[in-house]
Amino acid sequence: MLEFDTLYKDLHVVNTAHPDNPAGAGGVALVFNKKLTNTQVLDTHVLVPGRAILTTMNWHRNYELTFLAIYGPNDKQENHEMWSSIEEKIREANGNLPKPDVVLGDFNFVEDDIDRYPAKLNDVDAPASFDSLKRYLRVTDGWRETNPSTIEYTWRNPARDRLSRIDRIYLTRALTLASRNWNVELTNLNRHDHSRVSTEIVNLDAPYIGPGRWSMRPELLEDEDFLEAVDTAGKHALDQIRALGPERDEVHNAQTIYRDFKVAVMRAAKRHQREISCR
Repeated sequence: MLEFDTLYKDLHVVNTAHPDNPAGAGGVALVFNKKLTNTQVLDTHVLVPGRAILTTMNWHRNYELTFLAIYGPNDKQENHEMWSSIEEKIREANGNLPKPDVVLGDFNFVEDDIDRYPAKLNDVDAPASFDSLKRYLRVTDGWRETNPSTIEYTWRNPARDRLSRIDRIYLTRALTLASRNWNVELTNLNRHDHSRVSTEIVNLDAPYIGPGRWSMRPELLEDEDFLEAVDTAGKHALDQIRALGPERDEVHNAQTIYRDFKVAVMRAAKRHQREISCR
């Protein structure tokens, strides 16, 4: 961890190493970008050493997000017992441990036979203890909610004769509705092992920010050709307003003429900007 912090100063890592193999395989971690996250106020709890870590971060204003990162055991009994242990610890904390909004990681089991190839459920799959935890936390498989009939896998062996979707992200209902761009991506780092599962969670209360208002370049105010075009458009607009007389309606009035004048100026500005850029 010291080497990681030295090489990647913008990243903050919270982790729990496997107690039997702290420097090798196993363990679970959450990585936060210091430029985007206030890492000084992270609240972290290790629920199962090397297997489950719970971290709460400040998201927007006073709203917090709590993540439960998981690395499920391969052993069937150990895997099934871990979900009961996590639920028991959160229940018995009497509110001192927050319920996670996001549960993610390598679960080492699938919930449906469609998520394995060949399509079948193994003994380790669909444990009742995980169903109980999922109901208690009120979370759902976000990728499957978004892609109800799609077949995709996140793990494969080198021979490609065994595949499964054991890496998943579970979200609360509110966050599922606020999620987008779900993706399962195979990278060069893990071409013969796990894919990278990702999604974006947006703040639905944030104000809409559009592309912004177009503005012309200040140097056009000294371009004689552009100023001549504006002068011509302005004289034409004034002539139209004078010709209106007392008879005005929703189509022919000073406001619509002024709108057309602004559109003409904008088109002339864009055309002259392109000409200047080409020169």
